Parts: sequence; C-alpha cells; structure tokens
Amino acid sequence: SVRSLPGGQQLSTSTENTVEASTDLAFAVAVANTGDHQEVKIPVTLTIQQSPTPIVKKQTIDIINPGETKTVVFRDFPSVDFGERRIMRVDVDPVPGEKTTSNNSAEYPVIFSLAS
Repeated sequence: SVRSLPGGQQLSTSTENTVEASTDLAFAVAVANTGDHQEVKIPVTLTIQQSPTPIVKKQTIDIINPGETKTVVFRDFPSVDFGERRIMRVDVDPVPGEKTTSNNSAEYPVIFSLAS
C-alpha cells in the first residue's frame, strides 16, 4: 500500500488520487512478506510517469521476516507536473524462488495539486 505524506492519505489503485504537492511531499510504501522465508536486500522502485523525464526513486529493504510488513519512505521529489493525471508505479523486485509475482507492483492514478 502507499500513503502520501505528510497528510497520510491512503492511495487507491482504482480511483484518481489528488495529492497535495509541497516541499515535504513523500510517499510511504508498505511491503509485506507473504512468503515463508526471511528476505534480505529487496529493491523497491517508485516511478512517477511524466514528460519528458519520469521521476524514479529506489530504496532497499535490508531485511524482512515472514508475515512482516516494512515501510520505506521516498522523499525529495523534484518538481512534479501539476493538474494532469499521472501514473505512479511501485515495483518490488522478486526474490529468488518467488512463485507469485503478480502482487509485486501496483499503479496509482495521481493528480498533483498545489498546497492551499
């Protein structure tokens, strides 16, 4: 799941999300280990599709145990496109031997608005 910060708004994959952009803008991405093994060094990528250059941020989860959820926070975004619908995609790299990878990514339709 993804929350925008500092407001804590839970983003939806099925409806448009209006996100207030500010100098404090961040996204908290929660990643769950639904497998049976401890995993280490899991790359997580957040991409905001915009022209001419998408915004791509990467972080790594050092260690996550079975059944555990870890949150990584992406910060320090350069200027984002305001008022236009963009797709924000989150990808978690598959781990060795992972059989179900259909839940390793999600796309969130977002519109960035100026802080009021």
